[in-house]
Amino acid sequence: MGAVLMGTLIFCIAFGQTISLCLLTEYTMFVEKKECAYCIVVNTTTCSGYCLTWDPNVKEGHPKFFHSQNQKACTYNEYTHKTVTIPGCPMHVNPVYTYPVAISCKCGKCNTDYSECIQDVIKTNYCTKSKKPN
Repeated sequence: MGAVLMGTLIFCIAFGQTISLCLLTEYTMFVEKKECAYCIVVNTTTCSGYCLTWDPNVKEGHPKFFHSQNQKACTYNEYTHKTVTIPGCPMHVNPVYTYPVAISCKCGKCNTDYSECIQDVIKTNYCTKSKKPN
């Protein structure tokens, strides 16, 4: 009986870990505009991880409840916006840059209004200009 209880406990812990891999993550991004002289480094938080989901094309072997479920993505539950000013911009260029800061995360349907809804995002995450001197 003890072995069954221990096996069940280990299974529940392992299953719980796979569900809860959608977490707040510190993220560093580099912000610049083509017309401005400098690049600034911004530290923020984002949501990152994996969510339990089912392939909607495979319906055999899954309980009926899962057939109606959407693909889930690790996304913002709550977020706010912060604004920074990029230095060295000419008068005709708006130096303001606004970015999201995650407060909490959830597994849910991905909203393209504020999230990248693909696995691998290819972006330049470094400065191509000089960093603003301190």
